[in-house]
Amino acid sequence: MKDAAEQTEFYRQLGEGIRKCRNKRKLSQDALAKLVGLTRTSLTNIESGRQHPPLHTFCEIVEQLKTEFSELLPRPLALTATIDVGALAGSQVRGGNELAFIETGIGMKGRASHGDTTKKDSDNGRRSSK
Repeated sequence: MKDAAEQTEFYRQLGEGIRKCRNKRKLSQDALAKLVGLTRTSLTNIESGRQHPPLHTFCEIVEQLKTEFSELLPRPLALTATIDVGALAGSQVRGGNELAFIETGIGMKGRASHGDTTKKDSDNGRRSSK
């Protein structure tokens, strides 16, 4: 996890997944809590993301809900903001070709395998930096 906010969001989504699966199985919080050896309050806190379940407790929840681990684990968050690489790099980028190379390299533009869009300078056979 990169920071506390991401960790908080991870456990909130984990709890949400547990709650959805529990409701799908038509189990009350009290019933699932008893099956896994928790109090209802602890399960409530896990489902809200306030309490982080130990791995053995998570495994017991998965078993009692008769589901797969992957059904309860959060999915990676999709990138929602557009990144302006030119503004981010600022004066460090020397031209459009270099910017295109960077954007291709980080997967933001096209799917070219090399990303080298410069042309050879016919006078000396080297790449042009224009």
